[in-house]
Amino acid sequence: MKIAVCIHLFYTDMFDEIKSYLNNLKHPYDLYVSLVNGFFENEIVDKLKSFKQDVKIVYVENKGVDIGGFLQVLKIVDPTTDLILKLHTKKGIGLPEIPSNSVKRHGFEIAKKNANNWFKALMNGVLSDDKKVNKIINTFKTDEKCGMVGFRLYNSYGVNKKEIENLMPILNLKNNIFDYHFIGGTIFWVRYPIIKKYFTKEVIDYILKNTKEGYVLEPSIMHAVERIFGYITENEKQNILVL
Repeated sequence: MKIAVCIHLFYTDMFDEIKSYLNNLKHPYDLYVSLVNGFFENEIVDKLKSFKQDVKIVYVENKGVDIGGFLQVLKIVDPTTDLILKLHTKKGIGLPEIPSNSVKRHGFEIAKKNANNWFKALMNGVLSDDKKVNKIINTFKTDEKCGMVGFRLYNSYGVNKKEIENLMPILNLKNNIFDYHFIGGTIFWVRYPIIKKYFTKEVIDYILKNTKEGYVLEPSIMHAVERIFGYITENEKQNILVL
């Protein structure tokens, strides 16, 4: 199977940690990395190319957080790709001018600690070791109903309901999304044909045009998209698995 690993590298100092997980992926893959203009040093480009010489780097605006970066990368993903592994950095702190809800509730240090634990759990759900990775890829190969794999299933839509409803007609979706599931944290494996079917260039451009710059709190169009990734998978009669 042809694999594309898509990383939104907002916090470039987390690349070494992500790299340690990626070393568990022994299969050939294409690497796509989105870097946010104004938030990286040139050294990270050399580091990425040293890790994988043919890495494809996309320079993006600070818009739409990890999902915004992912959507822009989707525009250049090889159309023959079978599987996408979507990854991103996470510190759970927001930006100084827009602190995360966790920072507001618990303070900076606890928020950062909780986010680090959450990040590790998400990454272990998709790349914990080579046995886990092989199991996931083999499941995609042998189970045609396996559409997405990640750490944990959710079906909490809450404050994002209106944003989701606004997006449904844009993606030509009509069914009741609120009966479906998604992978929280947007770190997952997914069959690329599912993503490609719904997230056309026109849809991506619409979403990015209607996305605020900088860090965003719920409700937002990006939190809606996070949930829609799971919905379109189940809408295609595919299962979302935790392996």
